[in-house]
Amino acid sequence: MKTFKYILLAIGLTALSGFAQETLDAGDPNTFIFGGDQKTTNFSLDILPLAIIDIEPDPGGAGSGSGLGPLEAGLPVTGVASNLDNLWLNFTHRADGIQPGRIYVSTNQQVTVGMVIYVEIEPGNYGVDGDFPKNPIIGQVILSQTEQIIVNNFLNGYTGDGLNNGYHLIYTIDNPSSNSLPAGFEILYRIE
Repeated sequence: MKTFKYILLAIGLTALSGFAQETLDAGDPNTFIFGGDQKTTNFSLDILPLAIIDIEPDPGGAGSGSGLGPLEAGLPVTGVASNLDNLWLNFTHRADGIQPGRIYVSTNQQVTVGMVIYVEIEPGNYGVDGDFPKNPIIGQVILSQTEQIIVNNFLNGYTGDGLNNGYHLIYTIDNPSSNSLPAGFEILYRIE
C-alpha cells in the first residue's frame, strides 16, 4: 500500500508539472509576459583592440616564383629577391575607441650609402575583398630606420587575405653603384 501511494504521488506530480510548463516563443517578445519577474539588466562588453599585418604572397608556399624565403607578418624578408612587383599588404584592425590606426614602414638597419629603396602603394589598386578605408599615403616613401607612415588614419577594417587583396606594394631600388645590403637587412611593417 505504501508503494502504491508513492507511485500515485509521482504520477500526480508529473501530471501537475506538465500543466505548469510555459512555452515561450523567442521570436515574439510579447509572449515573454509569462514566467513571473520581468526586468532589464544592463550589459557591457569590451572588445579588445586587434591588429594583424601580413605581406602576401607567402613565397614559402608552392607555386611562388619570387625567390624569397618565408614572408609572414613578424618574420624578416630573407633570400634573394627576383620579383618584388606582386606583393600585397594585408591587415586586420579593430580600433580601441576612436583612436585612428596607422601602418608604418622602416628598416632594421641603415640602407647602404649610395642606395635608395622606395616603397609605395599603387594608387587605386586596393584588391577585391575586405572592408577597409582606402587612404594610403600617395607617392613613394624612402625607406630608412626611421618609421614612416604608409597608411594613415583608419579605424576598423580588414583587407581579405592573399594576392589581390589589400594594398599593392611597389618597391623601387635605386642602386647605381651595385652596392649590397648588409647581412640581416629587413623591411619592417607595423600596424598601430
